[in-house]
Amino acid sequence: MKYSPIDILLGTLKTCLLLIFLEIFTTAFLPSIGIDNFKPAFSVLIVLFLAFKFEHPFLPFLILITQYVHAIFSIEGWAIGTLAGVLISLSLRYLKDLLDFSTAISTIIVVQIFQLVWFVVISVMLSIKLGTFASFFSIFWKYVPESFVLSILSPLFFILLNKFWKVGSDNSASGVSI
Repeated sequence: MKYSPIDILLGTLKTCLLLIFLEIFTTAFLPSIGIDNFKPAFSVLIVLFLAFKFEHPFLPFLILITQYVHAIFSIEGWAIGTLAGVLISLSLRYLKDLLDFSTAISTIIVVQIFQLVWFVVISVMLSIKLGTFASFFSIFWKYVPESFVLSILSPLFFILLNKFWKVGSDNSASGVSI
């Protein structure tokens, strides 16, 4: 699907507003009701959606924008998230024809696999930055419970983002059809 600059700008704006709302929800509301250690990374779902659906040279900049907005609410660096997002989107580009998004279950499985790959990349980069791999598994394991919840939510989340990015029925082969 071809995107005009206005479509990209509006999609980016809507996506960033959704991400800000979700980040406020996970960093302010959840801790206020006693859920302190559960902070799902919705930015990862957004980047995965963009990598699945958005075939445009502007994709790395959209990943940067998404990670930068996420970094406002997190201590995680936007640079590491951007690098991981670009690496994942490149791998998705090569594997896109092999992936199936025809059902919600297949979407959940594919999203879970790529979230785990994302978190392995993040854990490796953080371990390199720390200078030791002693805490690799503790860093990686921190992300796993949230990834299951995000994977289950991904079909609904992708439907919402489809509307933001105006992914039409002509692109249904690469979309979730529930």
